[in-house]
Amino acid sequence: MTDGTPLLHEALRAISSQADTLTSAGPLSLAFYHWVLAEEFPIAQAMPLAQELSEEVAGGGRSIQAVGALGFLLGIDRSLIGANQNSFAQGVDWLMGRRGDSQTALTSLMQPVALTGVLIGLVAIDDDERWQKFGAWFATLFARLQPLLSAEGGWRQELLCMVKMRSEVRLHSELQLMPASVGAAIYVARGLARFLSLSDNELALQVLGRIKSVVYEEPEPAAIDLAVFRFLTQGASHIDLHAPSLQDAGILLRRLQSGLRRWTWDEEKKTPNSSAQKWAVENEYHFQNLLWAVLAPVFPDLRDEEWLASVGQKKPRADLVIPSLYLVIEVKYWRVKTSPQGLISQIAEDVSLYLKHGSPYRKVLPVIWDQGRRVEQHDLLIAGLCEIRDVVTPVVITQPAFML
Repeated sequence: MTDGTPLLHEALRAISSQADTLTSAGPLSLAFYHWVLAEEFPIAQAMPLAQELSEEVAGGGRSIQAVGALGFLLGIDRSLIGANQNSFAQGVDWLMGRRGDSQTALTSLMQPVALTGVLIGLVAIDDDERWQKFGAWFATLFARLQPLLSAEGGWRQELLCMVKMRSEVRLHSELQLMPASVGAAIYVARGLARFLSLSDNELALQVLGRIKSVVYEEPEPAAIDLAVFRFLTQGASHIDLHAPSLQDAGILLRRLQSGLRRWTWDEEKKTPNSSAQKWAVENEYHFQNLLWAVLAPVFPDLRDEEWLASVGQKKPRADLVIPSLYLVIEVKYWRVKTSPQGLISQIAEDVSLYLKHGSPYRKVLPVIWDQGRRVEQHDLLIAGLCEIRDVVTPVVITQPAFML
């Protein structure tokens, strides 16, 4: 989706200017702008705004716009949750008490930007009970709204459809999508879903065509297309170092194989004052140390060798965990004599222990060092691991040929 023409650069500047008008259009538009474009929202500005919205939501002047804006802020900066979670929860309860009995009332409730913010907030506060209630409430209203929807669709319908799709999936489950719409791309970019495939050429051409034509009458679709353009050109292969996501962890680990091209394996010393070095990866401990060196600079809350709650007499210990992503990284050294069936069984058992009822973690990402270089078995192995519940994006690293 790259295009270096001056026409595209001018169009992108024009679209950015249109999107920027959201920052002066009220709290909901401002919060949506920062969420959809992943633009930094300084805590010095976000904190007083969240407090103001909390007071509004908890008071008699509450509105769906205030609840949605607060939800976006909680999703943007998790440090705001502690002081504002109760107010947001009250706002969601109030919202779900509204029924939209008339067409006018229904239309006023089904506001795509505000409801997206509510969904983001529920994900942020990790409230499974309210999530289920919100999904049922929204499904009822959406079913009544469907006869009123335009056949042409549009960005509003697309956002509402994405709220419906995500709210139909359990809070701790992963929504998998085909990259067929900008709404799907936004949800993947913001970590709310995962693409089943990255064959996004058709979507890319649609977005690029709209951007070049500068056909936007409202700032919201301009911001959405700009965010999708950035994701398709950068986000699918680059890591957001300001707020790395679960998807970013997968990207980084999948790129590890290419990084081994310059791995130290000297046949003779390189300088007069050094000795020849061969950095062998001979066991799971070596591989775990390598993964630590790769992940720790990107994920500051990375922890290793974490003991989890006992399961009867069994005391499980996770290799690596990233608490902010609710993620366990399971490190495996696939020795030559170990069968793929045995490896799958080991990982399946570990997953059941790590994610027992009450566990603080939700997903397991297996990373496997293949000592036997069985590349012909990798696809089937990965496909099998993906069938294990709550396993995400398994990665297999083939031991380099020079490590003989």
